[in-house]
This record gives sequence, C-alpha cells and structure tokens, in this order.
Amino acid sequence: MAGSINGQDIYQTRIAQLKSQTELSYREEVKVFIDEYLAHPEKTKELIGLSRFYFPLFEKNLKAKNAPIDLKYLALAASELNPTYVNSTGASGVWMMSYTVSKIYKLKVNTLVDERRDPQLSSAIAAQHFKDLYSIYNSWPLAIVAYGCSPVTLNKCIRMAGNSLYFWDIYPFLPTSCRDLYPKFVAAAYIVNYYKEHGIKPSNHELNFEFDSVLINKALSFQQISSTLKIPIEDLRKLNPKFRKDVVPMAADGYFLKLPKEKSSQIDLLRDSFYNPVNLEFAPLVIQNESLANAPAIQISQKIKPADLPVEKAQEKNISKTKVFYTVKRKDVLGDIADWFDVSVSEIKKQNKLKSDRVKQGQKLSIFVPANKSGYYKRINKMQPNQKKKLKKKD
Repeated sequence: MAGSINGQDIYQTRIAQLKSQTELSYREEVKVFIDEYLAHPEKTKELIGLSRFYFPLFEKNLKAKNAPIDLKYLALAASELNPTYVNSTGASGVWMMSYTVSKIYKLKVNTLVDERRDPQLSSAIAAQHFKDLYSIYNSWPLAIVAYGCSPVTLNKCIRMAGNSLYFWDIYPFLPTSCRDLYPKFVAAAYIVNYYKEHGIKPSNHELNFEFDSVLINKALSFQQISSTLKIPIEDLRKLNPKFRKDVVPMAADGYFLKLPKEKSSQIDLLRDSFYNPVNLEFAPLVIQNESLANAPAIQISQKIKPADLPVEKAQEKNISKTKVFYTVKRKDVLGDIADWFDVSVSEIKKQNKLKSDRVKQGQKLSIFVPANKSGYYKRINKMQPNQKKKLKKKD
C-alpha cells in the first residue's frame, strides 16, 4: 500500500488503470463490495477458480455480438457463477436472467428444462440483450441496470432523477433489487484483476474438465446415463444444469447433453442398452431440492405419479379434444403455429404426417385443441399477422 493514503485510494487508482469499454466508475458504494470480497477470502478463491472455467465461454459469446468482454464480470457479480441460483425476483442462471427476457429471446423455461441455467445458451442471449439495451441508452452502466430491472423500471427512475442519464444521479431512485448491480459489477472487475495483490490464490475448481455435447432425441433419465456410462449423477448435474429434474425430456428437435469427453464416444455404442423411452409419469427419477443446490448431493428418490404432475397436465387428460384447421399463410413457420394453438411442433407434425418442420403457403393443417375452446382456435385461421403476434405475447 506504499504511496497511497488509504485503501480507498488504492481501489480507485487500480480501477482507473483497467482498460474497459464499460465505464468502470468508482464510488464508496463500490468499495463496500470490494471489502466484502476481501473479508471472505475462501469464498473469493472459489469464485476466481470458477471464473477460469466460465469466462472463456462468456468472452466468446460477447465477442460474437461485439459487446465488451468485461461484461463477463456481471455474471460473477449477479450469481457468483452458480447456474442454479434463483434470486428473489425469479431471475436465474449464471446471468441472473429474468423470465421476461427468456421469453423475448425464445429460451425454454418449464418444469423440466430451464435454458437460462445453460451457460452457453444464456451467454449468447445475454450478449445480444446487452447490445439491444446499449442501443437504447448508449451507456453501459445504464444497460447493466436495465438488464437487472427492465427498461420500463429504469425509465421511471430516469424521470425521477430529472431525466439525467448519469448512473450515480439515478442510483438513489433505483429499486433495491437492482440498485447494487452496477457497483457489484465494478467490484467484481476489481477483484478478478487484483486478487493477487491481496494474497488470494484461486482454487482449482472441479469443473475444469473437458466435455462434448451429444444430441439426445428421446426421454432419458440421469440415472440411466449414470448407471450405463459410469458417470456420477453429480457430474451430470454440473455439466447440464438446465435439466431441472435429472431428466432429458422428449423434444422434436432433441436436447444437447454435455458428457465428459472420455465418455461421449460411448453414447452410440451403448445407446441400445439405455435408450428405452422413459415414461415421465412413472419413471424413477432423482429429484434434487432446488434450495439444496449447493449442498453435497442431498437428493430424494421417488416415482412421479399423475398426482405429482403439474395441474394443467393432469387436467388435459380429462378434456375432450376436437379438430380444427389452419391454412398456412406467407412467412408462417411451424413453431409459431404451434405457439398460437398451444400445442407442440411434434403434435402438429404427427397429426399431419410431416417429415420436417417446413410448411408451405396454402398448406392445410389439422390441429387437435380442447373442444371447449374450439371457437377461439377456429378464429386464428382468419386473423391478421399483427393479431397473431399478440397471441405469442400472451404467454
């Protein structure tokens, strides 16, 4: 600390020396979080170790969108690089992405899958969203705040601050849920770059092993994979946090499953031994309590029964279905049609014996819908494009 009057001067001088496109601005509010990192060196060691695994992935996606790579520090600040973490507003994943943002960019979020928790997918979406927000505010501090609390909320705070676009003028008016996101971001940038100066040595994190992605086209449980390929279920969870219930569900396009590199080549060799379709109503699953995500492998083994299914799924079994028709219009895609009629792409393909997802203008599709809502679904065939866009926003 020679040559400086106090710790605050050291922080300020070092942050000023960091070359960043994201406007790293130092204030007392930033110092609070730097001091917190230094007060818990063991935890900080873990975070720095995790950053060595995640940051190359973040940088690749940020570069692809021409966004500043220093935005990677936001993930460390927001989630402590825990892909299964959920905050008080329901945001989740390493980027603490809101449900609203996930819907805008077409990420899947349901009972079995939460793609916000996939570091690869969520990083690509986060990078694009940051660019979109920057195009609105032309300020990275404000883009970061808008990411945490939405542009609507930020705009209200800007008006309350006399229409100032300077972050620290707006800071007192921000909701507590996102007020500290930018100061934490600056503190994370400091600690990642200057941990050595504070005598902190990064942990060698156990996630540092190579993996491959394989496409899975049928329902499959982690138990089946684990017992066949001799991979600990905990390793499967660490590599595949987007699967919330230890199951790769059935999907028309399949899901990519990450496996340790030395095991991925065995998928084709052993496929027949475990690729019997999994009935998600009765298959034995290992369910991990979300609140125990950081605990050492505390699980509850159980069978999923109809009573355990989401209410809407149980109700669907008792609702009679009827057939309605839809004539494909110009620029229609199968995914949107399925969304309008609240069915899956695979259901439409099966009903109409389609071999691909491509549909042609004038093609007539038959779709099964709840009989008590048939009038509503019949009207979709005559709707204008702008009316159908509103249907996509209803969920």
